[in-house]
Amino acid sequence: MSTQPCLALMRPRLAAKADVDCCLRAGWIPLLLEYQQLQPRPVILKQLFMQSLAQNVVLWVSPSAVHIAAKYIAHSDNLLHVAVGASTARALTAYGFKQIIYPFDGHDSEAVLRLPLWQQQKGRLLLIRGVGGRDLLIDQLRQQGWQIEVAEVYQRLPQPINWSVLIQQAQQGSLKAVYMTTSSAVQAWFTQLPPDLYAVSKSLLYLIHHPRIATALTEYGVSALLVPDLCRGLEILHSHSTP
Repeated sequence: MSTQPCLALMRPRLAAKADVDCCLRAGWIPLLLEYQQLQPRPVILKQLFMQSLAQNVVLWVSPSAVHIAAKYIAHSDNLLHVAVGASTARALTAYGFKQIIYPFDGHDSEAVLRLPLWQQQKGRLLLIRGVGGRDLLIDQLRQQGWQIEVAEVYQRLPQPINWSVLIQQAQQGSLKAVYMTTSSAVQAWFTQLPPDLYAVSKSLLYLIHHPRIATALTEYGVSALLVPDLCRGLEILHSHSTP
């Protein structure tokens, strides 16, 4: 009797719901490994409603930022929401926001900067992210005449990985893949990996959604597949395994 394949999700729990749903729909068992927690910053969040009323655009860097901050943002017909990727856009839609745009050709700061919006108008923008995010968007958009405010609504707290959730599946041979969305997830996985999982880790397929993560994986000698998102990645794996 065949068993369902398992996939390790290297995600904070807050960011993992959509990926868990993808796995279940595709017939995979998701095994959530939290390598960091996202701790909201209440003082910053309480300022968002008044801040957002003064903006033309709110720019969201991730689904996690949406889950943490969406309920604090004013629902205004005059407010445009820019999402870094389709997953973030879907999260905004789920919270009832209407005017949402996102790049179709990528899900990083570089893709956002290619949107025609920045040349078509100028105004005030609120960037919602975690503490210590990349400053590329801030620097580039300010050069183009935008007034930028930054709301760092959460901080990342590294935590030890609980490997017990996948050791049995790895020993049984049902653990087949890992999904990682950050370079820090790569580092946490390989630096904390228990010795008895080392051989298994080399046989897994690492699904990633950005070339930067592929670069982080290169030194570990594992197989990586660049996919638009996890749902599409699992579809690709299914099509390749179907005769």
